[in-house]
Amino acid sequence: MLKSRRFFVTGVITLGIAGLAGSLPAQADEVADFYKSKRVTLIVPTAAGGGYDVPARALARHYNRHIPGKPGIIVQNMPGAGGKRAVNYVYNVAPKDGTLVAAIHSFISFDPLFEGTATKARFDARRFNWLGSIASTTSVGVAWHDAAVKSYKDLATHDLVVGGVGTTTPMVTHPYLFRNLLGMRFKVVVGYLSGSEVDLAMERGEVKGRIDYTWFGLKEGHSDWLRDKKINILFQMGLRKADDLPDVPLALDLARSQDERRILETVFLSYEFGRPYITTPEVPAPRLAALRRAFMATMRDPAFIDDAAKSRLEVNPVTPERLAALVKRAYELPPELVARINELQKPPGAPIRVKFKTVRATLGKPGKKGRFAMVLADGGKTETVVVNRSRTKVTVGGKKADARALKPGMTCAIAYLGDGTTAASVACD
Repeated sequence: MLKSRRFFVTGVITLGIAGLAGSLPAQADEVADFYKSKRVTLIVPTAAGGGYDVPARALARHYNRHIPGKPGIIVQNMPGAGGKRAVNYVYNVAPKDGTLVAAIHSFISFDPLFEGTATKARFDARRFNWLGSIASTTSVGVAWHDAAVKSYKDLATHDLVVGGVGTTTPMVTHPYLFRNLLGMRFKVVVGYLSGSEVDLAMERGEVKGRIDYTWFGLKEGHSDWLRDKKINILFQMGLRKADDLPDVPLALDLARSQDERRILETVFLSYEFGRPYITTPEVPAPRLAALRRAFMATMRDPAFIDDAAKSRLEVNPVTPERLAALVKRAYELPPELVARINELQKPPGAPIRVKFKTVRATLGKPGKKGRFAMVLADGGKTETVVVNRSRTKVTVGGKKADARALKPGMTCAIAYLGDGTTAASVACD
């Protein structure tokens, strides 16, 4: 169900009447003249069909009507490095003329701040040109129904093994934070290739929970889990509760001191970003203003709102001014607080890494979304494996190759977690 739309206003710009009358029509004509012969590219930091891709494509279907000149819009998926590949491209490589916009991960703006010198981020989030966000979000921590942990209180006396994507995503760092700051007994298995792989791991019993699951995404992607009581919701993460989870505690309220609360508030700033969009630095001011106006106008467009409802998307927009203010707030934190948060989000010992099994198999015909049937050399059983162009390392004859180089009949060593999962690597003879 579509939630009510909330607009955040952080400032008022006052313009002289003469200046407004004299400059805006000319600027509008200039912007329209520029865009009417252009095509705008919308970058998505995940693979097609994911939680960032679906809203981006809905936006692309309506955004151009509100941009002067009504340019065409194409969507380009650029997954990799936990979203940093896309943002690094937007910040450093993409044209700075207003012909490229991008969806970015909600937490990506804070990576340079909290990952320190080890970060793969090659951008300064304070220089982002924000367009707005489709929705702020609330996430939850969940435990599988057969886990000993039934509520957040049980985490004081029982371990909960949760799965995480990569090693630096919130699915990994937040459980460490809760363990180190609040004493919750999380153990994290790191290195899963996607959130859906963590979900499969829960269903297989390899892990017993997941942290940083967007509440909206959980409702839409696994309504069956909720209906069949397959999971217990432990707490919510964000600066406010979801309207339809009034009885599930907010993690902020589990802080035992003002110091702990300030740390959690800082970490949870990213949830206000939800599904944010940026354009490149150095875009000419009239075009940037037009892109921002167009974004917020799209959020109010009945056709977009109807499309979002059909796609079961949440529309709860946040203004670019609000997003910029939150980034500014984070980057003005005392260095000692940032250093402490960095330490709290580190594993208490050596990370527990997911263990992929390797099999020899002959590839069959490729199917949709990178799926390959494969016949295992040991026993002749047929299974399915997903080859993801950004997450799966592919080699042919010992040389790095693109996934498109894989052909039926090839014999390969495949590292994966089981039938239907994404391969970590495919090494073909």
